[in-house]
Amino acid sequence: MVSASELDEHHPQLGWGTPYQGTMPWSCAPGTVALTWTAQLQPGVSYYWSGIPIPPEMVHNGKLLGRATLTAVLKPVVSPFADANYFATRVETSLQYPVKQDEWKSLLGSMMESTLTESDARENLKKWQPVRRHCRDFSKGGGLAFSGNQLRLYARVYARDLYQFGWQTNSDVGAQQVAFVLTLRASDDAPSIYNSTAQMLGNFVESAVINQEIEIENEV
Repeated sequence: MVSASELDEHHPQLGWGTPYQGTMPWSCAPGTVALTWTAQLQPGVSYYWSGIPIPPEMVHNGKLLGRATLTAVLKPVVSPFADANYFATRVETSLQYPVKQDEWKSLLGSMMESTLTESDARENLKKWQPVRRHCRDFSKGGGLAFSGNQLRLYARVYARDLYQFGWQTNSDVGAQQVAFVLTLRASDDAPSIYNSTAQMLGNFVESAVINQEIEIENEV
């Protein structure tokens, strides 16, 4: 639902906005395709999911055009003291695209959480929040030059203040559960992006069909 919301940035009063834009949030809106999965990430280890195909609907005149949203939700370890460092684990993630052989740039996610000063990272990037959401429209300016035909996703979990749990190293923390939602949108909202992406992924993914049953009780 967060991934389907209308706002690109979190608003203190509105949150991420409404997740309903004419399509139920658990369904792919016309012109989009969404990939979802969960993973167990060991803190301190870099993880990569490669082989994410670039849909032909997002390529025009040799440039990458369209819009993408990456949402990652961490089930964090929390401090028993509920202080300013309440969340003891965080996740950092980005969607990357190839620009040259063995060279990748970040398409979504600034990756600056670990490079800015702690105060700036907390204030501007919400560094320790368990929900990470990165959005970008890269259709402007004629698109992005790229090489290859695949994207990859990077993620890493970080931990802090291990002493409060009696831990010494990241291995003591254990694997952390993270849910990912990656939504790709064609620049012209071409509805074929869903089928073309599913076809390119083949047996590596499983199509989800959600049967919704809503019961409404009316009282007179």
